[in-house]
Amino acid sequence: MIEVSEILSKVRARLNDRNIDNCMFSDSVLIDSLNQAILNLTLEFRLNRQLVRQVLDAENPFLKIHNLLGIESAKFDTKELKERTNIMKDDGALELLILGDKLSVTPFKDGELEVVYFSYNDVNNILESVSMPRVCLEALVYSVLINILEIPTNEGNHYLIANYRQFLKLAKNNLANYLNAMYSKNIHFSKVVRV
Repeated sequence: MIEVSEILSKVRARLNDRNIDNCMFSDSVLIDSLNQAILNLTLEFRLNRQLVRQVLDAENPFLKIHNLLGIESAKFDTKELKERTNIMKDDGALELLILGDKLSVTPFKDGELEVVYFSYNDVNNILESVSMPRVCLEALVYSVLINILEIPTNEGNHYLIANYRQFLKLAKNNLANYLNAMYSKNIHFSKVVRV
């Protein structure tokens, strides 16, 4: 978990925006930019994976997931659903039915739906936390900086944006290495001998 206040503090430090009485950017503008950064990182790296199970029946035909971004796998009564659609049908092989934030199977029948999905929770104020690994901190900071500096306030912003894009690339590489170390099965480390 990363505190929103910590992210915004690092952003303001890099912008030299520490004058509390006369800030260049309001907290709400920074939080909007942070939400965009959270969304982008979650989509790019498929973060915040969660597993949910629900029994579907006539009274409860849908599984509802708030801020659904993607589905990694879906099973119905322990059998994997290979096909996905957004059109209801009356016959044929079972498929995962996706209607926005609502999931079901088509053609509908009673049973247990199990879904591994990823989503994001946006933040609304500086007292909240971002549910991402700590290694995402720098990537979030540089993403916010790039988004904020795209607002035309200064001619020199283009150079800053280019520099921050390089830092963002390094931060994303660190995040990719972290995720590979955590979740990859085939990790080979080379030994380096220093003389």
